Amino acid sequence: MTTEERIRRLKTDGFCVIEGVIPDDKVDGVRQSVVEAQARRHADAEAELAATRARGHRVGVMGVANLRQVINETQAFAPYLADRRILDLAEAFFGPWVRISCTDCVINNPGNGRGYLHADWPYNRTNASHVRAPYPDVMMHISTIWMLSPFSAETGGTLVVPGSHRTSSNPAGGGNSVPEDDPYPTEMNVCGPAGSVFVSDSRLWHAVAPNRSREPRVAILIRYAPWWLNLNPTMIGTPEHTAMVVETGGKNYELPPVRKSVYESLPADVKPLYRFWVK
Repeated sequence: MTTEERIRRLKTDGFCVIEGVIPDDKVDGVRQSVVEAQARRHADAEAELAATRARGHRVGVMGVANLRQVINETQAFAPYLADRRILDLAEAFFGPWVRISCTDCVINNPGNGRGYLHADWPYNRTNASHVRAPYPDVMMHISTIWMLSPFSAETGGTLVVPGSHRTSSNPAGGGNSVPEDDPYPTEMNVCGPAGSVFVSDSRLWHAVAPNRSREPRVAILIRYAPWWLNLNPTMIGTPEHTAMVVETGGKNYELPPVRKSVYESLPADVKPLYRFWVK
């Protein structure tokens, strides 16, 4: 597909898939580095989830492991983050000065549970900071899922509802009349070979899918934001985060900063995507 065709897909369906972003001869090594990074930090990630649940918030899915800001633990995927196919698409909607707002890994282990239908930040009503419905008809954030394993119905390719980005709300947290835990009639699995990147309007309804295979399904979640989107509510220590999350006892999407030593090791064309997030 050309950039123009991908733009049409994003506008109409809310998503598209770009194949071959990570070369075939590199993707196994990237996947292994991410799995090892998550294993090293497993206890920290579990403690974070447990603390959030203890405050009465819904978070996590049985059998799904994750690690926020995984780039602090491995930079094996960093050379591909500024792929022009992705940035050209983001800049077509946002203009220049696009930045990366999230770099997490997620591993769907065999037999994992199904997640709830939701849209990504800043639209998810379960987060303390979110855009109130009805949403304006404008894309504010691009979500991407980097397939380090093959995605299919069998392996638990993410469930999506085509065209749902054109609605003015989403099911998360009782956001509309659609039950968040029930399958939606038109939902489908995202499919693609390892090395592909799923790109979506962050308003798109989606859910964690069960992995019915015998191998973990490994992915990285990366979001691209325009310069004008206020990311402070996701940054611990900012006034917005303190007021909206800490003082209300709410749940939020929170990210640790990128370590300075990690930032300095990144490719030159990737550094501009992260420089606002460095400590």
